[in-house]
Amino acid sequence: MAKISSKWLALLGGVALGAASLAHAQDSGPLIDALVKKGILNDQEAEEIRADLIKDFGTSSAGKLNLSSALTELKLSGDARVRYEYRAGENGTTSDMQERNRYRYRLRLALTGKLQDGWFFGTRIEPLANNRSTNITAGNGVTTTTGPFNKEDSLALGQVYIGREMGDFTVTAGRMPNPLVSTSMVWDDDINPEGLAEQWKHEDGAVTWMANLGQFIYEGSGTTNPLSTATPPANLSRQNTYLWAVQGGAKAKVAEGVTVQAMPAYYTYSGSSTAQGVLTTPNSASLRPAGLSVIDIPVEVGFMVGGLPAKVFGDFAYNFDADARARTAGKPTFTNEDMAYQIGFGIGASKVKGDWEAKAFWQSVDAFALDTNLVDSDLFDSRTNMEGFVLQGVYVISNGVSVKFTYANADRKNDGLATYGSGDVGTANLTHYQLFQADLNVKF
Repeated sequence: MAKISSKWLALLGGVALGAASLAHAQDSGPLIDALVKKGILNDQEAEEIRADLIKDFGTSSAGKLNLSSALTELKLSGDARVRYEYRAGENGTTSDMQERNRYRYRLRLALTGKLQDGWFFGTRIEPLANNRSTNITAGNGVTTTTGPFNKEDSLALGQVYIGREMGDFTVTAGRMPNPLVSTSMVWDDDINPEGLAEQWKHEDGAVTWMANLGQFIYEGSGTTNPLSTATPPANLSRQNTYLWAVQGGAKAKVAEGVTVQAMPAYYTYSGSSTAQGVLTTPNSASLRPAGLSVIDIPVEVGFMVGGLPAKVFGDFAYNFDADARARTAGKPTFTNEDMAYQIGFGIGASKVKGDWEAKAFWQSVDAFALDTNLVDSDLFDSRTNMEGFVLQGVYVISNGVSVKFTYANADRKNDGLATYGSGDVGTANLTHYQLFQADLNVKF
């Protein structure tokens, strides 16, 4: 990911602020039209006011910003977060325990735009971290040469995408927000997949039909063919590894205030990395997606409880090639490690000041059921072969400002296998795990 200097961040902010001023001036048009309809202004007075607004805007600093006439919308948004986190893991084999108390923060700044004929684009700047975390840990930059309060201020392009809407169809290319309907059991919500995505959404009375396709570049820097006359070649050929996703389903209103949504998806992989002979434990970037052919079925039922929105939600996944994945991991006798499920309940909403929401769920994941490079990095420490529960609560202090609390508690599911995954607790035999997070969030 490319580093972004502070001057580019400042330029991005300046462009967005200028665009906001332009949009404010343009937004006066509907108000003037409404005053004419009500008889408060006549046509001539309305035109004079429009001319004065254009003149005043042209002499302002924002009016000196020259934006493309193709733009129909330009939007600046983002979020900032500070977090306290406690994470603890136990290794029952050695009676060892690791605890981590961390203070963390992040800033994400996005600029999105719409153009004529349905075209759109987006980019987001975020801290330069790994694919499943945009957090900076306070004090991590301190060394014996830099001293205290050293800065970890590298930034990255977390999203860069271009797309087009054509009626019910949307096509997106680049590094994009995840276009698939999923849960934290299967996909960490910090991951922005790279490649192509096609979406279809059609409303038909009380039913909204949806389909999503993804052709994502999972790993690689382009296909490489060796320049070698040796037999075998001195350098082996290499192909990109791709993640292919197909998803289809619907959301239906079945009664007043009651909705049901089901979005089955199928994931499969192709390329050189899927044939890797050994899976490392714990996981690292070298854990390839060998033996993964997964069907995932997230389901949600929404309804009202005492005037509050509520939902029962769940997710079920099954890996058809789990036994092959077990053999690749050197565990051929561990068959049927192929299922994962999540089931929970949520109530409330967190939109405006005074709102609150809470949810709780149970999750169980077999050792070879899911791609350990995709699962959530916090709740169960990026691991499979774990089961336990999660509690979360959110309260909106002020519009755009909220606090969130998360607690997770999990145990190793099959004591005969490692807990596969590259987590923050440094053991492959994670027998018990706890997480507590307290977040202060600002969204704009």
